[in-house]
Amino acid sequence: GDFLLMHVLSEQSREHLMMRTTECWDDGRSSIQKKIQQARNLHSVWGDRLRRDPFIRDLLIRLEKSLKTSREAMLSHGIIDACRQCDEDEGGSCCGAGLENKFDTLLLLVNLLLGVSLPDYHRRRDSCYLLTKKGCMLKARLVLCVDFLCPKIIQALRHDELIRLQQISGEELVTCFMLYDAIKKFMRKSTRTNEVGKI
Repeated sequence: GDFLLMHVLSEQSREHLMMRTTECWDDGRSSIQKKIQQARNLHSVWGDRLRRDPFIRDLLIRLEKSLKTSREAMLSHGIIDACRQCDEDEGGSCCGAGLENKFDTLLLLVNLLLGVSLPDYHRRRDSCYLLTKKGCMLKARLVLCVDFLCPKIIQALRHDELIRLQQISGEELVTCFMLYDAIKKFMRKSTRTNEVGKI
């Protein structure tokens, strides 16, 4: 049955996984357009094989469920509406220009595995490359994007609601970290055994 990954992994294990997973997979200098192209190339070579791996397939399913739970919680607590209002009516957004540079190729690959279509151009020059008028186009996002709540939203929520949101966000993040890590291991192992050419 379903279980909370946050409770399965010890605190030390979670911290170790997150540190290992968030090591920058790119050289840190590539543009978002180049990272998107690299992610598409990796997806064309590895996508079907990754989806066939039972552990990765299970994590993709778990992540989809976690993402659905997160979105439902954000909707029910009015966070999505508050963010939209801030962006459209108050002329501000947490998703500022340049935030896209924090994403790496492998996290973009995770989004392709989740069925996301990555953009070919910058839709809103004043904001993150990955932001549209309907919000972020990504499903799997950075820790910062998932975890951040502005002071205005924090003040509008009760303490128990904040704790519940943190639990839901935590499950989403840990599942994404596990998937990211599993993909790296799968690709490295396959490359070492010469099953597929070098990444």
